[in-house]
Formats: sequence, C-alpha cells, structure tokens
Amino acid sequence: MSADSSGTRATRATDTDRTAVITALDSALASGQLDQFEHYERVRVATHARRVSELRPLLADLQGVDVRFHGDRGPGRRRPASSSSSPSSTDPSSGTRPRITTRHPWGFLALFALVGVAIFASLLVVSQRLDDQWTGSLAGDTGAAVDRGAGDARVLDNPGPLTLAGLQRVFSTAAGASGSEVATRIIAHPEHASMTWTDPEHPSRELAKSYRGGWSETTDGPSSGDPSFRLADLDAEMIAPIIAGAPETLGVPDGRPTHVIIDADDAGMPLYSVYASNEFHQSGYLTVNHLGEPVRMFPAN
Repeated sequence: MSADSSGTRATRATDTDRTAVITALDSALASGQLDQFEHYERVRVATHARRVSELRPLLADLQGVDVRFHGDRGPGRRRPASSSSSPSSTDPSSGTRPRITTRHPWGFLALFALVGVAIFASLLVVSQRLDDQWTGSLAGDTGAAVDRGAGDARVLDNPGPLTLAGLQRVFSTAAGASGSEVATRIIAHPEHASMTWTDPEHPSRELAKSYRGGWSETTDGPSSGDPSFRLADLDAEMIAPIIAGAPETLGVPDGRPTHVIIDADDAGMPLYSVYASNEFHQSGYLTVNHLGEPVRMFPAN
C-alpha cells in the first residue's frame, strides 16, 4: 500500500476529513488566497477524495489552515531556557558583584511631563473654541441649528444563502447574473455561494460567479465536463426545510448545515447534496432529487 505525505500508510478519508478540508477552502476563498475556479476545483476533488493523501495537497500552499488528519502529530513545544545558561552576575575575579551608582534625573523628567500636559490641555481648549465658533457661524448663515448626526441608519437585508430567503435570492438572480438558463453546479454556504456554467461560445471553457449579497464579476477556466441543469427547475421552498433539518436527519448533535452542492442528475434535473457537521467533527451528508426524495444518506460517523 502506498504512503501519504506524513509517512503513514495510505489512510481512508472520512466525511469529517472532507468537510474540514472544504471548510478550510471556503476560508481561503474568503481571504483571497483562492479564486473562484481554484476553489471550485479543490472542493470538487475534496468531495470525491477517498484517501487522506488526496486531501493534503489541497491545503499545502494555503496560509492559516489548521486541519489535522489521522496520524498527524501536534506541534512541538519549545523547552524553556535553562537557568544555568544565563550569564553570572558575579565578577569572576573578585567573587562579588561590583556596586554601580546611577543618578536618575527624576526632577527634570517630572518638570518636562508637567509642561507637556499643560501644552496639550491648552491645545484642546483652543481647538474646542475654534470648533464652536465654526459651528455658530454655520448656524447663523443657514438660520438653523447644525445637526452633526448622519440621520437614520439603514440596515440592508442580506439573508444567508442556506436560508429560505437567501436561496430564493440566489436562485432568482442566477439567470440574470450569468445570462444563461442552465448551470453545471451551484454551491451555497452560510455566507456565500458560487455558480458555474458552460461558456456557450467556447464549450471547452467554463464560466463562474461568486455570490456575497450580490454576484461578482465573471471568471473563466477549463470546463469540468459536468452536465447542466435548468435554473428554472431549482426549488428553494423544497430544499430549505431539508437543509434546516439535515443535522437532525443525519444524527449530528448540536450540528449545523455547512453547505449544499447542486449538480445535475442523469435526467438533467437538480440533485441536492446537503452537508452538516458540529464542533466535535461529527459530520454526514444526504442527497435528494428535485422532488425532495432521498437518493442516498451518510449519517454521522
């Protein structure tokens, strides 16, 4: 059996391993280390990885990644410096420490500090008076009091892409953002989403956009060759409750949905794979068809 980069025998990857890697890739996308296509390709590999050795290269060049696999060793600890290595404070020639008398100019330092405080206070008073004069002059010119506030705050609605409202927004705006009626894949996370579709002018290329409250500029890359599904066949009202109930369905205690991947099935209809995990690294996923009927299910391990 072959060995992976840690020197151990090739180890089978678990759903927990795959989910941890995908979560790290999401963070790398958010921090700008990966572009949309790099993220898409690595998530694709991670989703289908069978061994830990296939997952390690996906994180090898990323910063701030803390994913451990079976057989990984924890970070080593530095030993504290030994007290015997510190220089001796005793004069080796006399056996006693020489006495050094140092004079500290505390009086001068205190005087300078007081002068500095007085100057700073004076500058504050002058600045306040000038500000009051400017405000009074402006009020006199306009005949009204000056309102320094910015007015009422406006909070923008930005539902997460795994909620019903978020899914509805992603699905309803996807066709307008892409200019296409089909897509090869949509991936939705709690804070962002992405979409890929075949370039109609160059079928060997694939186009992509990311979503964070709105769609980004289009990027392109090599085609994955995956089949397409119609955006009009997406059903937010059907899949949203399944996403919300995924942790309980999969037996993940105190879990939460992490992401959903939408691909095309053999008939060209949307196929939804919903993943869930918790802080104890228990995870699982389920797949349903466009009617919400279970296709396969992998409960928490």
